[in-house]
Amino acid sequence: MKAKFFTLVVLVLGGFVAAADLNESGVAGNWSGKGTYILDGVLSQCSVMEMQYYADETQFVFVGGQRICDNHEEQFYQVALTYEDGKLYFGDQEVGTYGGGVINVGFTQPEPNGDIRHWRMTIRVQGDHLMYEESRRMNDETTPLISFAGMMQRL
Repeated sequence: MKAKFFTLVVLVLGGFVAAADLNESGVAGNWSGKGTYILDGVLSQCSVMEMQYYADETQFVFVGGQRICDNHEEQFYQVALTYEDGKLYFGDQEVGTYGGGVINVGFTQPEPNGDIRHWRMTIRVQGDHLMYEESRRMNDETTPLISFAGMMQRL
């Protein structure tokens, strides 16, 4: 459940945009671009960042995607969130907000080894460009273990 929730949040959160109705926000569709990934201080360029989103009046779905970087590759799988009154939900848990052209998502979750994961993501759509940023900190660390920033264009 924890891994599925994390994967859901990463995938879905990677593609929210602010509007009164996410269906009208412009985030739905196919996006492709590049980015930069930092893992434990090691910088890696990502030549491929692709995400696909769907939205209707109450649901936002991260349909899928992938990230291919110098040092690793990731596949993203479908995750569905609901939204209402500027808030995003995974099941009955509030995981983020949208408004003013920006989507913010985040959560804190215990890891099997006892560590605490703090994850957050911000998405902004401006015209045919989607800016995506995420980070993960562990325990009480102030420097993220993982950071990613990417820019995608609508296909």
